[in-house]
Order: sequence, then C-alpha cells, then structure tokens
Amino acid sequence: MKPVQLLSIEWKKFFPNSTFRVMAALYAGSFTLLLLLARLVGTNMNFTANGRSYNPTADFFIYPKNWAFLAWLGSWPNMALLGFLGVFMITLEFNHKTLRQSVIFGLGRRDVVLAKLGWVTALALAATAFYLVLGLGGAVLGGSGLGVPPLTCVSGFFLQALGYLLLGTLAGLLIRQTALATLSYLAYVMFLETVARWIFYFAVARTQLLGFLPEQVLSGLTPLPLPDAVGSLGGGSLLPLSVWQVSVAALLYAALFAGIFRNRILHSDL
Repeated sequence: MKPVQLLSIEWKKFFPNSTFRVMAALYAGSFTLLLLLARLVGTNMNFTANGRSYNPTADFFIYPKNWAFLAWLGSWPNMALLGFLGVFMITLEFNHKTLRQSVIFGLGRRDVVLAKLGWVTALALAATAFYLVLGLGGAVLGGSGLGVPPLTCVSGFFLQALGYLLLGTLAGLLIRQTALATLSYLAYVMFLETVARWIFYFAVARTQLLGFLPEQVLSGLTPLPLPDAVGSLGGGSLLPLSVWQVSVAALLYAALFAGIFRNRILHSDL
C-alpha cells in the first residue's frame, strides 16, 4: 500500500478521536502561552545598577538566539504532550484491538510499521511547522533581527519532537496500558534518568558519556541559549556535548526506537 494511503488511514483513525484533538489543542495552546509569557517576562525584567538599566534576558530576544530560545520553550510541550500523545495513540490501538483487526483484514505487518512510523514523522513535521509559524507570527518573541530560522534550531526541534513521539510510542508498545505507560514515560523523562545521571556523575565517574543518555540527548537538541558570559562557564550542565554529537546521537536513538518498534510489531502478538 502506498505511503499516502497509509497516512490517510492513520488520519481517519485518530483525528475524529476527541482525546487526540484535545492534546493537539493543548500543544498549540501551551506553546503559544509560553511564548506570550516569555515576551511579558522579558519586556518587564529590567534592573537598574550604578545608574544604568539593563535586562538580563535581552540576549534571548536577539537573532539568532531568539529562535533557539523559542525552540527551548517548545521543548517542554514536546516532552510532556508529544510524548504522551505517542503513548496514547499506540495504547488506544491495543485497547480497541485495531492493530490486530488491520492485519486480519489484509494490512501487512510491514504496512502497519510504515503507517505508524510515517504518522509520528508527520506529527513531528506538523509540530515543527507550528514552531516556525509561531516564531514568525510572534516575530520571534518580539525581539530584534527576525532573520531566517537557523537550520540547527529547525532540525533540532524536529528531531526532538520525533524522538519524544517515538519514545512515548515505544513505552506504550512495551507496556500497553495507557496509565502505566504514561506514568513510566513521564517518570523517566522528568526524573529517573536525571537522578541516575547525577548519582553516577558524582559517585562513579565524571564522564561525557553520561551526556549520551536518551533524555539528555533529546533535551540537548534545543538547549537554553545562555548569554556568552554564562555559557562559557558551562551553564550548569554536566559535560555538555557539541551540536553535531547531540544531532548524531538523536538520529541513532530515533533509528533504535524505530527498530525496536518494528521488531515488536513484526514478531509479537498484536
């Protein structure tokens, strides 16, 4: 079956679902509200010292850091909402046994894999398009120097959205219960990996390899663009990776998640 037909099946399957539409609206709404909040805070955070007024967040609103800052804002709904969406979509399929029905009615398992991976890729592209529209519509936080969005910001945002969707989908596929899979996903990305990473960092070895853990890589795709003076001190991060290291690691993780997903769909009971 052609990829367009597979995507059409996924669209007809999920778009009428009220939870899916609510999650999409929450994603758009939360991202927009974060943008508005950032603009309000940034324009009102002025301090006076030695008779001079300065704004510590001014760098965030100057090109090209304004695009990077907007991508960092979007990393929060990416992590929480897109990840949950990945969990929800696959567990919904198991709850209603639609994956099994699709195979029974003639759709091959490989087609199921292509449909699911194509669908999450399309959702990641949609999230990236919204990031661009929101940036242009909001004149990128209302700062100076709108400019063309840097490729590293756009590609990093897309890879992050895709990574969280795949990670959530994988959690849902392995656990198959919406509540437990959601709890496991959120616990991992928000708490477990971070705590384990810092324990290992202080108790075992201070190695840059800790930066290659999944959540560290995905969050590292859209880092907070700290001012140069702060960034030179490391920004409080633990042995940060370079842009190309994070990008390559994210691509490898996406391939790994997709590979595990493919293997489970092809060889496990649906």
